[in-house]
Amino acid sequence: MKVSPPELMHEISAQSVKVASAPNRADWLRYCALVAMWGSAFALSKISVAEMSPSIVATGRIWVAVALLYGWMVYRKHRLPRLLPKPDVRWLWFLPVGLSGSALPFLLNAYALQVLDSGMVSILLATMPLFVAALTHFTIPEDRMTLGKITGLLLGLFGIVLLVGPTLLQDLGGPFALAQIVVLLTAGLYALNSVLIHFMPETPPSVSATGMLLVGALVLTPFAIIDAVHSPMPSLGSLISLLFLGLAATGIGSIFYMQTIRSAGPSFLATSNYFVPPFAVFVGVLFLGESLSTMAITALMVIFLGIIIERRNTPKQNSPKQSK
Repeated sequence: MKVSPPELMHEISAQSVKVASAPNRADWLRYCALVAMWGSAFALSKISVAEMSPSIVATGRIWVAVALLYGWMVYRKHRLPRLLPKPDVRWLWFLPVGLSGSALPFLLNAYALQVLDSGMVSILLATMPLFVAALTHFTIPEDRMTLGKITGLLLGLFGIVLLVGPTLLQDLGGPFALAQIVVLLTAGLYALNSVLIHFMPETPPSVSATGMLLVGALVLTPFAIIDAVHSPMPSLGSLISLLFLGLAATGIGSIFYMQTIRSAGPSFLATSNYFVPPFAVFVGVLFLGESLSTMAITALMVIFLGIIIERRNTPKQNSPKQSK
């Protein structure tokens, strides 16, 4: 099962991929742009939560992306599924997929970024493919565990222990330990999201992305309004960070993702999983003055090694259904 970087997991649609050709120059340019946008999303979120509550940050970025993606959906000559008088069954899927792929992960990530460095959060989220591998064993018959996959999962688990173990022992029950657990929970939610989308009725990706984000935004909006009423006006810098977070990482990133998948296929984008965390760490160090311990770098390498072994032992999917 193809795995996409966590910040865009809600856009994955295995049924929507056309037969891919070799990547061209435009594909490589979009690839580099996606790594940059997804990698910088952690720093932008960190800046935003410094002055806004997690619910406001999560809701704001989703609504900005919904506006952009709705326009893209209309440009593609698609429309959202029927809601009245009898709702289309896809709305029943948009709710759990929207919650697990946008609303809850964005909210939990924003909460964790109040305490953790952006680079640390990106490394913890890099474990998401390992959660996917564990879930697909129980849900997708053609993607069962093998000795190689188990080896990869155990290596990834060892990397997680290296990364969070010292904090859990030193700060048991404290904010840093809790924040790390929250990010790992977020990785699990993204994994659940990818499995749900695997079984989702065939839907054009522009429609599924818009519908999922719309549902996520509607769920979070009441909480964001309550927080906004009791919060001071954030600075212009924080608002600009939130705007770029919604436009770039969540909105434009979704469009570039769908275009590249159609042109070059999901395997081409799979390797972006390995470049987003290092880029996020680089941005955090350069612009936010963050630092990364030798232990964290070692843990990242161990986690990546586990993911590589797991992916090499994952059977390739048959050609998926096509959807315009």
